Amino acid sequence: SGVEFLKNQADFALGIVTGNNKQFILDEPVDGAEPVIRGGDVFKYNFYTSGQYMIFQPERFQQVASEKWYRAKEKLIYRFINEQLVFSYDNHGTLSLNSANVVIPRIPNRSVKYILAVLNSRAAQFFHELSFASVKVLRQHIEAIPIPPASSTDEHLIVELVEKLMDTEDKNERSRIYEKIDDHIMRLYQFTPSEIDVIKQRVRTKFLSR
Repeated sequence: SGVEFLKNQADFALGIVTGNNKQFILDEPVDGAEPVIRGGDVFKYNFYTSGQYMIFQPERFQQVASEKWYRAKEKLIYRFINEQLVFSYDNHGTLSLNSANVVIPRIPNRSVKYILAVLNSRAAQFFHELSFASVKVLRQHIEAIPIPPASSTDEHLIVELVEKLMDTEDKNERSRIYEKIDDHIMRLYQFTPSEIDVIKQRVRTKFLSR
């Protein structure tokens, strides 16, 4: 099996536009309210709820995707306005505002956490910067990132590292595991050592820790 793409193999949803954040975004969890996140709460692999809440009332919002996309069993939430690709993993059905959009990968037999690792990699960032000089991360940008094939052994290994990374808040530990994941992904893309050097020099990894 060769390289895959998320084009036609993913669902995309825009975050919620309330039309009036003063009215709908709450600073405390009143009855029936739940956390809602913005782009600034999203980091590579993890997002952090920042003490903002909303009562989900789609009929009152200006723009809202179908609830099933926000509530997906597994999804990725990414920063929309950013020069870096910053994807976090969500399996809690967390709501997000329109600075944080949603992608639900559906590549057969591919773990969502594996795709997350690819999208957060330096290789994907390098490809993104080369292809799209943009401060917005658009659907067609994400759909164009090549997802390299991986054996089930490799995929399993990467997913284990992803879970380890997500489980720690320690900045140095996160960096260390990120480098390990990146080395695996570079190998799966079959880059030469000199190509890897170029990518590592070009790409500064940001937004790995808050």
